[in-house]
Amino acid sequence: MRLRLCNLILLAASVVPLAAQAACPAASATQLRDALKPEASEAELVMLQAQALQLASCLASPDPALRDGLGFELLSQWMRAKALKPETLQTLRESLLPILSGPDVSQGFHAPFAALALAEIARVDRLQPFLSPAQRQDLLERACAYLAGVQDRRGFITGEGWRHGVAHGADLLMQLSLNAGLDAAAQCRILQAVASQVLAGGAHAYQFGEGQRLARPALFAAWRGDVSADDWQQWLSSTLAAAMPKANPDAALLVRMHNAREFLWPLYFSLNESRDEALKARLLPAVRAAMQQLG
Repeated sequence: MRLRLCNLILLAASVVPLAAQAACPAASATQLRDALKPEASEAELVMLQAQALQLASCLASPDPALRDGLGFELLSQWMRAKALKPETLQTLRESLLPILSGPDVSQGFHAPFAALALAEIARVDRLQPFLSPAQRQDLLERACAYLAGVQDRRGFITGEGWRHGVAHGADLLMQLSLNAGLDAAAQCRILQAVASQVLAGGAHAYQFGEGQRLARPALFAAWRGDVSADDWQQWLSSTLAAAMPKANPDAALLVRMHNAREFLWPLYFSLNESRDEALKARLLPAVRAAMQQLG
């Protein structure tokens, strides 16, 4: 039995370098969905590691059933069940990070779903740290660069499913904004990245909840970074400056105003409902003032 288990470990290890090149295991979808058993043996858990690495290739699929319903769904499920080992998570991290800044060869699907899978990896690290400080900082920098660089702002398209690069990038930053291993400077870096997409340059009107997704890392970063009321007001004013009403608005300004409201309403609701009175007193007045300015 011990020899057989060693052989399985070697088999799983041999899959690691090929994970990024492997085809999405669509034919094994039914078996993969049943692969995580309540009382899995050690050998089955070893095989699960290899299967997780194969699933990562589904994140580039143009088929939403494979990309979202199989690849991301199972990776998320297995990570949240604590079934993937740190070595597997490290391999996934190393294979997914370059996709955030690499050439798009997937009709715009791969990078957003790489970001979403990395958000799950960041969640694991937040709850059970396994990344080194340098690796965590690298993940932060690449995540911020990814969100700031998103130009393809397509959300959901019938028949194609989700891309949602802005929202997925924001989800990754949300997990990082909650990580106790990142300092106040990191939280300021997150705020800078969020600010870059709040208005979408007036070139795209958000309609799939992007404002809400951007509001989450902004709120948590301001909280964990202990941003002062003055700093928060200055950040918010700078972020929304291009959305302030004018006597003769053009279409781009109206889009920016729409996006600003999409961002402010979730902030306002979260702060207004917060039981943290100190946080509310520090951040809510600037949000309320900005909403009044927008009308």
